[in-house]
Amino acid sequence: MYIEIKKLLLNHKLKEALDKLAEFASSTDNWQIKSEIENLKTTYGFMIQYASQGVKDPDRKNLYNQLCKNAFALNDKTELQHKLEANNSYLSRKYMSCKNYPMRSYSNIRLMLEEIQDEMSIASMVDGDSSKDKMKDILKRHQAVTDEMFNKTWLPVLWSSEEYQEATSIADSLTISDNDKAFMASAVCLSLMHLPDPNKFRFLIYLYMNCKSPAISQRALVGIVICLHLNEEQIDLSYPNLHEELELMKDAPNFYDDLYTVILQLILSLDTEGIDKKMRDEIIPSIMKSSSMTEPIKDISEINIEDFTELNPQWKDSIEKIKDQIKELDMLRQEGADTNMCTFSQLKRYPFFYEPSHWFCIFGPEIPEIYEMYTDTQNNYASFINTLENATDMCNSDKFSLCLTFKTMPSLPVDALNSGLSAQNQILKEQEGTESEKNIRRMESRHFIQDMYRFCKLWGTKNDKIDIFNENMKIWENRQIHDLLEEDEKIKPLADYLFAKGYTTAALLLYLEIIIEDPTNVEAFQKIGYGHILNENYESAIRALETANILDSGNEWTLKNLALCYRKKGNYIKALEYLKEAEKANPDSINICNQIGQIYIMNDRYDDALKYMFKVEYLTKGRTSAQRAIAWCYFMTGRYEEAIKIYEKVIEKPDATAEDWMNMGHVYMVNNDITSGIRFYKKANELSNRKSSFYDMFSKDTEMLSSKGVSEEIIWMIPDMVAMNN
Repeated sequence: MYIEIKKLLLNHKLKEALDKLAEFASSTDNWQIKSEIENLKTTYGFMIQYASQGVKDPDRKNLYNQLCKNAFALNDKTELQHKLEANNSYLSRKYMSCKNYPMRSYSNIRLMLEEIQDEMSIASMVDGDSSKDKMKDILKRHQAVTDEMFNKTWLPVLWSSEEYQEATSIADSLTISDNDKAFMASAVCLSLMHLPDPNKFRFLIYLYMNCKSPAISQRALVGIVICLHLNEEQIDLSYPNLHEELELMKDAPNFYDDLYTVILQLILSLDTEGIDKKMRDEIIPSIMKSSSMTEPIKDISEINIEDFTELNPQWKDSIEKIKDQIKELDMLRQEGADTNMCTFSQLKRYPFFYEPSHWFCIFGPEIPEIYEMYTDTQNNYASFINTLENATDMCNSDKFSLCLTFKTMPSLPVDALNSGLSAQNQILKEQEGTESEKNIRRMESRHFIQDMYRFCKLWGTKNDKIDIFNENMKIWENRQIHDLLEEDEKIKPLADYLFAKGYTTAALLLYLEIIIEDPTNVEAFQKIGYGHILNENYESAIRALETANILDSGNEWTLKNLALCYRKKGNYIKALEYLKEAEKANPDSINICNQIGQIYIMNDRYDDALKYMFKVEYLTKGRTSAQRAIAWCYFMTGRYEEAIKIYEKVIEKPDATAEDWMNMGHVYMVNNDITSGIRFYKKANELSNRKSSFYDMFSKDTEMLSSKGVSEEIIWMIPDMVAMNN
């Protein structure tokens, strides 16, 4: 019924929509929604009555639009209400529980957090076991209150103005810790994933504008971006004024940089599944295979390849492959990609993670489970926990996973890991300048997005999940976000980023915008052309690339790709024209010479092709593909002895193919040496592995053999002669 009501509203059938909406809400227990719908019906009834009586009302249109907005919002709330009353998810069960046992107000929560913080300050000044026991008790009470605050905030129930004010008093408190405020921001973000709430949205803006802590401000900004992305239609229809409130954020000195960073981090998160698959399917199996060596791999970076070459040559290739894969992952990690998901996804089954709020805790000894380890006198966990707190390439959720693993497996070498982690922290600090304010903000947004990714992918049952990290997360298409990026001239960098990450179609749309604003942007036209080539839309690619060639004539890249497009369309004359022009710019380009030679071969201009293929062979010091082309040209021009000499060189090479042996057979067959021809055909058949594969290859050349004088019956018999005695 939700979709039906929405369609009625979009078609301005307001009375019918309100009647359906009342029916839709009738089976819920929410009297407030029902009352609001009745008020809308009453207001619209009077409006219709006055209009039918000819009463003039200059504000009628505004009132009608407002009624529609309210109806859209109530339709969303009613749909959500049905889900909350279904009692088939954690959130719905929590909602039903709160109806019977209401949670504390935000004012009470603020007072309790402030009191607990004061107690913690006093307890931390006292030494001894009794003080530790006291602190454990305080931290457990603190966790209970923050969990309640999280669950209360997460519930997708609209805040009243009073609740908004009480929430801001928590944000303004000088006693409550920044970690608790960041924790609350996380809950607001989750809540807005279910239902756009103007007051919760305003609260995130308030946090971003007024809290200096990057942990708070960046979580708030991530929540704002996700809410805009997930609820674009609902906000446009029900709360369009929220867009205007974003104007406030533009006054923040780092807003545009932070916004762009968050968008890039969210786009980067879409690579996580691919990285995870690569780890599981390639890298980990490769490392596991290395255990068959005489010594297991301990530290990839310290492996001396020469130590293995005398034992088994295959090991060298295996280790080199592993090292290359790890280097690739390290580069992704430096870019900000999530390379830890595979490692830690299996470590989220501890009881700590049963509570959804704990996926968003900021790691530190203030968490009861960590404090217990921190004060453990039998194991040296304190130093490790301090080091882990400073680890910049691991999100909070994964830090908890690692610590809880040590707690359940105390025999693990914590000192060794601590040393390695300390060294890594120092390297990252030197490489990335992690102490700079900008990098701290970047790190906080990245960690929160990674915590959110793990929660969306790993927590709860299918009824609990709202997985925002999928192919539909096209944040750059959101109109409001797009406009903000455009204001800061970030469309071009975003297009380049999407282009580099392989989102070519999305980048293409942005480049099309760019050339409207700047019709002389050569790079944009080139990338539009390239995007069309990838989509095999060669006509559009030619239009873009020819414009680029006009703006920057003689550009080798443009000319080569124009030639490629014309070649794909079968216009070899035009392709040759552009390649010849490119040759003037770079006469010794192997690629250009090779392409010109290939086009000459396609047009049966074998003597012209030979000049270019000999040049390619010379420049590449005997490349097999060039020799292949030379041999074919000799063959097609009837210079069979020269062809045989070149093919003999080709088939001696390790990269010789079944086609090479077959072509050698063609030369002998055309030269009327059937015995030698069959011998080479048999070798081609062996390399092709399957008779049908040889037959497919051979059948493509039958017309050519016939044109060169091989009799029809011999051509028919060749496959049978090849199969004989095989």
